[in-house]
Amino acid sequence: MKKTALYAVLTVFCLSALAPQALDARALDRKDKRQIECAMFKMQVLANYFNVNMPQAQKEQYKYPEVCGASLKGKQVKMPEWFPKELERMDKWKIVFIQGEGTLSEATLWYRALAGVYAFLDRANTSLDPSQPIVLEQLSRGYVGNRIRLVSNLDRLNRELVRGNDEYNQKDSMQGRARAMLATLEVINGEFYSTIESFSSPVSQREDKYRRSVMAVVTLTNQLWREFFSSPIPMEVPDVKYLQTTDGERMFSFLLLILGSFLAGWAVYLLMSNKRDEISMAWERYREKSVMWADDFNRQFLTIDVKYIVFGTLGVFALLGLLMGMGVGGFGGVVMFLLVLAAGAYVSVRMPAVVLDKLKKSRGRKINTQLMDSLILLSNSLRSGMDIVQGFELVSQDMRPPISDEFGLVIKNYRLGTPFEKALEGLDERVESRMLAYTIKAIIIQRQVGGNLTVIFSRLVENIREESKLEEKLDAMTAQQKIQAIVVGIMPVVMLGVMFVFRPDEMISFYSSPLGLFVLFGCFVWIMIGMKLIQKLGEVKV
Repeated sequence: MKKTALYAVLTVFCLSALAPQALDARALDRKDKRQIECAMFKMQVLANYFNVNMPQAQKEQYKYPEVCGASLKGKQVKMPEWFPKELERMDKWKIVFIQGEGTLSEATLWYRALAGVYAFLDRANTSLDPSQPIVLEQLSRGYVGNRIRLVSNLDRLNRELVRGNDEYNQKDSMQGRARAMLATLEVINGEFYSTIESFSSPVSQREDKYRRSVMAVVTLTNQLWREFFSSPIPMEVPDVKYLQTTDGERMFSFLLLILGSFLAGWAVYLLMSNKRDEISMAWERYREKSVMWADDFNRQFLTIDVKYIVFGTLGVFALLGLLMGMGVGGFGGVVMFLLVLAAGAYVSVRMPAVVLDKLKKSRGRKINTQLMDSLILLSNSLRSGMDIVQGFELVSQDMRPPISDEFGLVIKNYRLGTPFEKALEGLDERVESRMLAYTIKAIIIQRQVGGNLTVIFSRLVENIREESKLEEKLDAMTAQQKIQAIVVGIMPVVMLGVMFVFRPDEMISFYSSPLGLFVLFGCFVWIMIGMKLIQKLGEVKV
């Protein structure tokens, strides 16, 4: 007998361990149960409101139960006056045909969606009954069914329907209240999923997650109730008169704009007055630089007035600042204009040096391509019995610009009394060419200490030829980086043009706004930075 009893106890223990796990120590307390029951009542009322088979008189007999609060106990729930007519219209609007059920109307879909929420709450409320064991697998399967039914109904209610020439958006039902209610139902659907997911959580977190998801559905159900009984969402376009400004308001805004502009200008004037001496000294130094720049341009065989470069750059920035200021509008537009103008002043005073540097490098590259032929001509002239001066004169006559101009200038300076070595040093200062500098140094050293220039020129020709081959090889190896730099600069402009073609109204509206102008300016800056970085990655000095 003792062994039999022992076997029986062990059997019960093993079966209990192998059985599906239940919700130990109920996750929801009594206070939660009252809130769930109140939410169930509200969903029952809303679902029955959309039940076209229920008599109207029965729908008007609902009263708040005690679980919804002592202040509401026994108070009658009043159906909105607009709803009976709206329900009649929604019942006539047939939406979907289901095999075995027939054609369902919009009212029926709302009834099923709200009834699904009620079924979920009822399942959660049943799980609180201590007299009924709750198996996680069964409870989870029931919640999955609730969610599937809700998702199918929401999918049908969110469709925009077209019949003939008429378009109908079901979100506009109930005087626009359907938009808010559908959005709330979508969030409830997400909490349905959270409830199902809680069953697969670790045991230590399962009850907390289950409670949170269920009570979230309760909170959202109350929100759904308030949205149904709330004021309608305005569907009509507001009167333009309320958006218009009066002449007095426009005059006041204009006066504020003038005052703000005057104060900003006065602040700039005071700042410049306090630093008058420093500004005068800086201006004198800049004038001296301008004279030097003008002389450097003349030495590049170009007659350019520096002020055209400075004021031309400043004018471009002023036009850009004016457009951006008009886009921003008001006092902010004035500030934007002044900021862009200040940036233009900073860039414009440095633009002559940048232009001069670019011109010198471009001219140096052109001379490099002619230098090898010029050295061969010089070497042949020396072999024929001419001196170096006659060789330079021959190059100036037979070669094309720009090297003919440079060699011709050396001969002119020499004939005017400048020592030949000094004339060559002036050529070295004017032209940025490493191989030309080597040639000039070789000529000067030969005239000072002697030597065979023809041999030197032959070696220089070989060096130039080898360097040209190496540069061509490097150009081929770095072609990808150069193309990438071009693509980085061109593609954003191309894509912007494509978007303007397909969406001109939206693009004009955005890029004429302050944010759009700021984004456009920022993109321009970052594109320039990207192109410069890619270009630097592809540069290899020989």
